[in-house]
Amino acid sequence: MRRFFLVIIIFLLVAACEQKIFKGSETESALVFESNNETLTSSSDPAKGKTVYYANCTSCHNYNPKKPGSIGPDIYGSSIELLTNKIQYGKYPQNYQAKRTSKIMPLLPHLKKQISNIHAFLNLPSK
Repeated sequence: MRRFFLVIIIFLLVAACEQKIFKGSETESALVFESNNETLTSSSDPAKGKTVYYANCTSCHNYNPKKPGSIGPDIYGSSIELLTNKIQYGKYPQNYQAKRTSKIMPLLPHLKKQISNIHAFLNLPSK
């Protein structure tokens, strides 16, 4: 019987902590990068973006996004507009000068929710 009550108490504590963490993430603070005046929210996670980039992008782009890849160009510093348009629609933003003329990048609609994380990774300040 004691175990049962102990399990219930632990469950309630964990549920309360998760609820507080979730509520805290609803209010997002914004960071503005001076180099290109783009806004990243606190929910943008460069570590997640790095993982997504390495899993999905390095086959064409370089492991180091500052260097050109075998098929794709260097993409360090890419704008959120460019990433959104290329990943979701396969098109460049209006008035954008492409680094390469090939149009072989596949659509990656499964990455739609990860674009802000990829952007955060690709726009980390240089060390």
